[in-house]
Amino acid sequence: MRLKVLVLALAATAASCAAPQADRAPTALTALADFPQAPPTPALPTGPISKLVIGSCLNEEWNKSQAALERMTAEKADLAILMGDNVYGSGTEDDPQLSDLRASYWQQARRKEFKALVSSTPTLAVWDDHDFGKNDGGGEDFPGRVVAQKMFDAFWRVGPSDPRAHDDGVYGSWMIGPAGQRVQIILLDTRYWRSPLKPTDQRNAKGKERYVEDLTPGKTMLGEGQWRWLAGELKKPADLRLVVSSVQLAALGHGYEKWGNFPPERTRFFDLVKSTGAKGVVVLSGDRHYTAINMEPAAAPYPIYDFTSSAINMPWGAGESETLPTMVSPAYTQENYGVVSIDWTKRTVTLEARDKQGQSIFAKAVPFAEIGAGG
Repeated sequence: MRLKVLVLALAATAASCAAPQADRAPTALTALADFPQAPPTPALPTGPISKLVIGSCLNEEWNKSQAALERMTAEKADLAILMGDNVYGSGTEDDPQLSDLRASYWQQARRKEFKALVSSTPTLAVWDDHDFGKNDGGGEDFPGRVVAQKMFDAFWRVGPSDPRAHDDGVYGSWMIGPAGQRVQIILLDTRYWRSPLKPTDQRNAKGKERYVEDLTPGKTMLGEGQWRWLAGELKKPADLRLVVSSVQLAALGHGYEKWGNFPPERTRFFDLVKSTGAKGVVVLSGDRHYTAINMEPAAAPYPIYDFTSSAINMPWGAGESETLPTMVSPAYTQENYGVVSIDWTKRTVTLEARDKQGQSIFAKAVPFAEIGAGG
C-alpha cells in the first residue's frame, strides 16, 4: 500500500519547474511552483502518421508493473495517446488541496517507464475520473475540478499556445499530416461538465450494475460550450478522425459509466457526425479495465467503431464474462495497450489490442470506405 505521508513529504521537497496558469480562476491551491511534471515530449509529427499507441488506466504505485507501458515505448509509434486514469488519485471535500492526487502525480513523474514513453514518443493526454479527482465523478459532483485542472495543466505542461488551454476542461484538437493523409485527433473531456449519473435500483444486476439510463432533459456529457466547439472541429477537412472519449460511446448493455447513461447525448453525438458531414470518425475510449471493440451500425451515415483500450496495469477480471450486443471483438481483461495502424495505400485503419508482451490479442481492419472516407 502506498505510504501517503511519506509520498507527500517527498513531494513537498521535490524540485520541478511547473508554473501556475495565470488565466485560471483562483483556487485554494497555492503551491503549483513545485508541482511535478511529465518530461518534455517530442513535437507532434508534421508529415503523415501511420502508427499510434493508446492506453488508459495507468496506476503510478511502485508495486504496479508498467510492462505494457514499456512495450508501448518499444513500438516507436508516431504518436501516443493516454486516454485517462493516467494517475490514480482522489479528492475529498475536506481536502481542497487534493493532496492525494498531487502525490499520485509526483509518483508517476518518477516512474522510469512513464518517463521513457513520454520523452521518446510524442504524447497527448486527457483525463478520466481518477485524474479528474473523483471516482465516477462529473462536474456537478466535484467542486475540486478547478484545482484538478490546474494540476493536469501543470503536469502535462499545458501552456497558453496549447489547444487545451481553454477556460474550463481539458479537451483539444490537433491536425496531423498533409491533405489526403490528414488525421484529426480530438480529445473530449467527459468529466468537467458531465451531469450526475442516475444510481441503479438493483446494484450488480446485469445491465444495471451501478447506473441506469437517465432521460432527464438537460443532462449532459460535454456541456454546451464543448458541444459547440466539437461541431466546429468536425466541420474541418480531415481524412481520418480519431475521437478520444475517456468513457465508452458505442457500448450498450452494461450498467457502468458510458454515454448510454444519457441516451439523448449518445444520439446527439451521432447526429452531429451526420449533420456536420464529418467523414472517417473512429472513437477511442478507456475506463473499463478491459479491451474490446464496440460498434454502432446505424449511428451516422456509416458505422461508428469504438475501440476501448484498457488497462495498462489495472485489469478487471470480470470483463471476460461481459458480452454486449454492441461488441464486435472478444474482451480481454489482462494488462494491455492498443495500436492504431493507418495504411494510406490500402486506405484502411486497423484497431489492434496487444498484451503486455506486445503479442496481438485481436485486430480489426476497417476500410476508409466503410466509415465514409472514400476508397
